[in-house]
Amino acid sequence: MSEQVSISIKLCNRVYRIKVAAENEANVRTIMNGINDKIIELKKNFPGRDDHDYMAMTLVDHITSANEERTMVSVDTDDISNQLDAINQLLD
Repeated sequence: MSEQVSISIKLCNRVYRIKVAAENEANVRTIMNGINDKIIELKKNFPGRDDHDYMAMTLVDHITSANEERTMVSVDTDDISNQLDAINQLLD
C-alpha cells in the first residue's frame, strides 16, 4: 500500500483537502491546474454563468477528451497487434 499525502486543491474558488497516493500527487496537481485553466477559458467564452455550469462544461470536455484519447490508443493497439500477427506468420 502506498503512502497517502494530504493536499489542498482549489476548484472554482473553493479549497478542498484530499488524500492521494504520494506517487500520484504531481499528476493530480497537473490535472487540477488543467481543470482550473479550462474553467477560466470557459468563463471568458461564456460569461454570466455560475460555477456549477463551468464545472459541468469542464467535466463534459474532460470526459469527451479522455474518450477520444482511449479511442486513439485502441486504434494504435489494434495496428500493433495486426503487425505482430503478420510477423508471427512470417516466422512460422
